[in-house]
Amino acid sequence: MKFLAVLLLLAATGFAQKIDPIALADQSKDDPRILVMDYNQKDWSRANNKSVLWSWKPSDSGINDATGWMLPNDARLRNIDGKRYMVTASGYGLIAVVGYPDKQKKWSINIGKASNVHGIELLPDGNVAMAASTGGWVRVYTASQARDSAKYAQFDLKDAHNVLWDPSRQVLWSLGTDKLVQLKIGGTSSAPTLTLAKTITMPDTSGHDLEAKLGDPDTLWITTGSATWSFDKRTEKFMMLQKVSGYKSINNQVATGQRIQTRPHTSCTQNSWCTDIIEFFGPDDTRTREMAVYRARLWREDYQ
Repeated sequence: MKFLAVLLLLAATGFAQKIDPIALADQSKDDPRILVMDYNQKDWSRANNKSVLWSWKPSDSGINDATGWMLPNDARLRNIDGKRYMVTASGYGLIAVVGYPDKQKKWSINIGKASNVHGIELLPDGNVAMAASTGGWVRVYTASQARDSAKYAQFDLKDAHNVLWDPSRQVLWSLGTDKLVQLKIGGTSSAPTLTLAKTITMPDTSGHDLEAKLGDPDTLWITTGSATWSFDKRTEKFMMLQKVSGYKSINNQVATGQRIQTRPHTSCTQNSWCTDIIEFFGPDDTRTREMAVYRARLWREDYQ
């Protein structure tokens, strides 16, 4: 009934054609990959092949690096100069940019698992920003320069968990333990620099996910150790959405505003942080699949 209510609402408002797919960073040991799921399919189980619109693992793009891909944890869709790309990251160190849907490799490197990359962003010039929790840094790699370029600029940020480009403010947002920062990217695409523009103290610790509230360019979604939040960029005020711990990702459908969130569930036994349940709010719903998901992302190329 909840799923039907969503469809009826979309039909009534003329937005049925604009419901976006949802990408899952599936860490399942038997076949870790990025899965792009059809929201309109109620059954997301492995038995329903129609629910998967697209999938990717490194070998699909001629990247032979299985050891660096053991814990994929993030993926975003972006459009650079009229071509769509997926940028994705694994906690074990493999970072890649590949064409979507053609899967052609644009750039990839393996930085190793010691830094534990948690969040990823493809910048408008083709460079790649990333956040590493154990490494405690934000970096911009010169991915625009060569297929394996490893040059980077770095800004130190304790327990950095995600990055997000803001085209209207021309800053890179990043989330650390208890700080939300704005970073300015200077220099050139071949020799970038990262400098601090502003630091905002969080109302909670253990910052985890950072995402645009699509359809509202003045608002960010944020998850922390004990809650989910919206953040008003104009007033720099936080508003608590849920007093619930553990959410690893938060996004929203543009057409309906429905939030998409992931958090660990005991039904996923592979590790302590995975889930096999994707949660939706406003209206409330769930999808389940035999998997070990870390994050879910709305599969849409908009930055804001």
